[in-house]
Amino acid sequence: MAEIRRTDLALETHELNAEQGIDDGIITREETISGVQVTTAEIKPGKGEEMSGKKAGMYITVDIGRVWQFDSVRVKEIATLLADKIKALLPNCDGPVLVAGLGNENVTPDSIGPKIVEGLLVSHHIKELNTKLYDTIGFGDVAAFAPGVLGQTGIESADIIKSVVTSLKPSCVIVIDALSSRRLARLATTVQLADSGISPGSGVNNSRRRLDKETLGVPVVSIGMPTVVDAATLAYDLLEEIANREKLSINITEEVINKSLTENSRNFFITPKETDIIIMSGSKLLTMALNMALHPNIPPDEIPEYL
Repeated sequence: MAEIRRTDLALETHELNAEQGIDDGIITREETISGVQVTTAEIKPGKGEEMSGKKAGMYITVDIGRVWQFDSVRVKEIATLLADKIKALLPNCDGPVLVAGLGNENVTPDSIGPKIVEGLLVSHHIKELNTKLYDTIGFGDVAAFAPGVLGQTGIESADIIKSVVTSLKPSCVIVIDALSSRRLARLATTVQLADSGISPGSGVNNSRRRLDKETLGVPVVSIGMPTVVDAATLAYDLLEEIANREKLSINITEEVINKSLTENSRNFFITPKETDIIIMSGSKLLTMALNMALHPNIPPDEIPEYL
């Protein structure tokens, strides 16, 4: 009954298929780095795409933990790990890197993209205006912006990003967005990195035009953090847990879910009560990681902290 449960995480899609005994052809590899679990899922063209509903590519899930409870030393360790994984996904960039922070800055669970853009160390204008300063400091060539959402601008984010790509001619694009998960425990404690682009809003039933190499003409790396759980997904998982504990047939759970769900109830999403603190901490972590990855010639201690 996987169609009830929504998730943007490739790892969770694989888990759902495995729970149903479905061989989806996704190859996974787990490793632990500095006490952090990192799972790489490789989705192959063909069967992998068909069974997962996701585009072929590498999807790296990093279990960062409850970052808002960590001290600055631990946060920097995790940011360094993320920076290394981001650099591994980036192609050999011989031109500017464009970072696009998707989402609505006025809606806290959806604001992580714009918040990260605010803290990025942008340098493309310095390269254009003062090449000597640019070279002396050792900047990477970075430009960034937040395109807003359709309801704010009346324009699809994909169209805005495409127009900037056409003008700037970046070597690659990094897209940041809030994601949905199937489990409360993964909210703001997980980061997904992928080299296959992204379909904004797909996890909250508001899928917009896909952003990838085919649509933008340059490689697209996506960075996402789950900040919401779909209410129907949560209800299903909770009832499934009860059914398994009480040794009830899972068909009972499915029947209850299907009878109770209305079209409106499928559009409710749940986020933690500490969302403002969580989003701020997650944004700071990803901002640090991106600044480290995009400005590798600048010592991390010399990159200013934002947010």
